[in-house]
Amino acid sequence: MRPTFSNAVAALATSLSLAVGGTAIAQQSAPLPSTLATPNVYVVPLKGQMGTDISMQLMKMYVEDIKKVKPDIIVLELFSADINQNFYLQDDDRGEYGLGILEEYRDMVKMFREDLRDIPQVMWVEDSVGFGSLLALAWPDMYIRSDGRLMGLVRVSQMAAGWDDPDVASKMMRARVGIGNGFLQQGGYPLELGEAMMSPSETLSIKFEGRKVVWLPNTSGTWIVDGTSEGVANFSSTLAEESGLADGVADDLDDLMFLLGYREYKKLDNGEKIGTGYVEDWRKAYERCKDWLRDASEVDGDAVGLGKQKGLLEKVVAAIKQYPAIEYRMRMEGMPGRMQLELLIDNLRKEIQRFKDAEKGNRGGGGSSSGGRGLGGGMGGRRGS
Repeated sequence: MRPTFSNAVAALATSLSLAVGGTAIAQQSAPLPSTLATPNVYVVPLKGQMGTDISMQLMKMYVEDIKKVKPDIIVLELFSADINQNFYLQDDDRGEYGLGILEEYRDMVKMFREDLRDIPQVMWVEDSVGFGSLLALAWPDMYIRSDGRLMGLVRVSQMAAGWDDPDVASKMMRARVGIGNGFLQQGGYPLELGEAMMSPSETLSIKFEGRKVVWLPNTSGTWIVDGTSEGVANFSSTLAEESGLADGVADDLDDLMFLLGYREYKKLDNGEKIGTGYVEDWRKAYERCKDWLRDASEVDGDAVGLGKQKGLLEKVVAAIKQYPAIEYRMRMEGMPGRMQLELLIDNLRKEIQRFKDAEKGNRGGGGSSSGGRGLGGGMGGRRGS
């Protein structure tokens, strides 16, 4: 169903609440501990697909554990690239592209930063192309790997595509960019930077006032970052460091901690165990859901077959309740969501009851069958068959 103009206005209002006056409102991080020679460092892996591998569910797990462990420093390790480094190969898996659920990402950042406000937090970008770059820009203390990238935010404005009315399309793009700029506000970055990274029509340059970097929404600065209206501003590690966007370049955790002023530190492994376990578990459950949906589409149309179908769909719903990431991924693949499945289950329950009622009324009379009742296309059936 095509969105309505009223929806566009509502989305625009949401974005304006995040970008009041065009000024950056940073939530300052707690200062790094200056009296500890060997701080405890909790690494928070943010690796994989935005919206599934990197999700609110996982961030809540991190927050809960960090509150128990009470580390001295938190390092968020971001590796989320929609496009790999070998552009000429064109071998990227579009099924792994990040999901544009900006409001959820915004709430995720807010929850993490506010709940752990008393612990210093550092963002370390290993590589980020796509919506993950919004996360990177939500932290004021940001470092990047020497071959890392901070790119791909054109996808934010691309979310507004598909409107027939150009006026509505323009308003929707401004709404999306406004929400995106809310992340930069959290990190204390200028909104001119966000505009240029998300909107192809914007340009960007920088000038220097002593040691201060001033970002300009035009090409009048000393360095031109984005001088055309045909693309968006993207940052290699070199440009990110030289422009002052990143605080430094670090290729491993030792490098990062040295830049932060610590020759020694103790790395806590909790985060890596939590992150790896979560990603493995939800992806295994997702594969099982695809099998269950395929099997459900191949059952017979009698009471026994419909009972089996209902049971399989109930397993899928249970998995979605346990891992919301499954539903996001299923929708990307054209499969039904939780509400559709629950409606199917309810209809199957009624159909099974009709079979039972008919059997009671026709005992000894032979009964009837409704024939093979499959789930139809897009329900996890065998592809290409």
